[in-house]
Amino acid sequence: MKKNNYKPIVSLKKGFELRKKIFFNRASAVFPIFITNKNDFFIVFFNYWKNKNKINTDQISLIINIYDEDGNLIKRNEKKIDEFHNQFSIKESLEKKYTKNFSGSVNIEILSLVKLGFPFPAIIGVYKSKNLYSSVHSAGRIKGANERHDVNYTDETNWSCKFKKGITPFFHYFKGPTEPRIKKIKVSLLSHKKKVKKIKEIDVSKINPFGSKIFYIKDIFKKTKFSNLDFVSVKVEHNSVFPRLVVGNFHNKKKFFEVTHSFPAIYHKDYCPLIKEKPVQSKLSGYRVKDLNLDLKVFPTNCPGFFKAIPFVKKFNQKKLFPSSKIIKFSPKVLSQTNIFNVKHEDQFLSLKMFGKKIPSRFNASFIYKVKDKKTEYSVDIADGARSCVTPAKTSHWGHGYIGEKYETIVLIINDNYQINNHEAAEGELNIYSSNFKDKKKIKIDADSITAIKISDFDKSKILRKKNNFFSWFLKMNKPGCEAFWLSYRKSDGAIFGDHSF
Repeated sequence: MKKNNYKPIVSLKKGFELRKKIFFNRASAVFPIFITNKNDFFIVFFNYWKNKNKINTDQISLIINIYDEDGNLIKRNEKKIDEFHNQFSIKESLEKKYTKNFSGSVNIEILSLVKLGFPFPAIIGVYKSKNLYSSVHSAGRIKGANERHDVNYTDETNWSCKFKKGITPFFHYFKGPTEPRIKKIKVSLLSHKKKVKKIKEIDVSKINPFGSKIFYIKDIFKKTKFSNLDFVSVKVEHNSVFPRLVVGNFHNKKKFFEVTHSFPAIYHKDYCPLIKEKPVQSKLSGYRVKDLNLDLKVFPTNCPGFFKAIPFVKKFNQKKLFPSSKIIKFSPKVLSQTNIFNVKHEDQFLSLKMFGKKIPSRFNASFIYKVKDKKTEYSVDIADGARSCVTPAKTSHWGHGYIGEKYETIVLIINDNYQINNHEAAEGELNIYSSNFKDKKKIKIDADSITAIKISDFDKSKILRKKNNFFSWFLKMNKPGCEAFWLSYRKSDGAIFGDHSF
């Protein structure tokens, strides 16, 4: 992956500062859609504009634009936003002639009369294939007219590729209103040591504005012998679009898309600053319940660094994190190949606490959860990473879930900060909302510990056991330092989806 035509990505610290200064009154997101008799796509979100940002619901509008692969606008809907939980089926909004076999994209727009904090809306897209589900939060988007449409390029990558029989990795390419200067995208197949194995340039000149296409890796690299740790990079142009891609693995027999989003390869140097009050400059935390296995996969696409990490571990039979005697040393050589950190059988919570002068501010990772003891190929690949010390402190967190069709949903919440020892417990309240359900529960998490909330333990959870009835949750804590993930899974066949909290 050469550096030509690449514009340095703004530093993480500067990026957070710019959010406060730039005025956005439009947020948008693009998702691929695939509709058949068994497939649907859902937009799911919590009204955080009202409940967190205190924006009146009558000051924001939701617009759903549905395009076919050729860029033709098939449907444009304006939807009323509910006070708490919202979900919309794309299949239900289409004319009957499109519901049997339709591929294209949906562009979701949030328009506001007042300032929005970020040009991405905190929404998820849920892909349904019969009784299998997968979800990804907003990734790529079409820019607004008042934004700069500078041309630059990124290598979109960082997802776990499955090359098993009947499964192929994929990515979704989309165009905005502007034709790219370079009419080709470059797809690279790389080894776990970042060695380029194959390259293919694909002509995208015939894709119209607002058009899109799903590309399958096994179709691009035919008659290729793949390795389980091979991964893919796609060089794309930024212009009127911000092309973070929806990517993942397609299960051909089930017509099922397991989705996540790409991260760009980082070529410029951007390191965590030294902050006296925070002896730990970054932390990568992975946590689970006994039903699930978890691997943290770090691809060789972060910027080079020299630093150390102390693994802190909480076993299931322990009350808190304890430091390991083994210190992990990271160097450009170590970071030039894929690293996998397994949360071991007896461990519930792993926190790699990093310190040193050259810790990448963006330390991207894939959180790969699987249902324990299941031989099926289902998993969820959550695109996230380490929390740098420059990341703004949060006390509010929210996410989603599903509890129908024998799925269980858990919300995992940790209390972990940038100290070697955290002495403060955290308290808060978890509120659950659906279209016909509200409930809440008080939360307390000891220092350096974790709590796992089963939605089925809520007294009113039986109301949720309805087909296609997703829900939202909103967590308000009394102190920063907490993080959360949610997982919806079915023990009978290993089906699983989820995400980190917003």
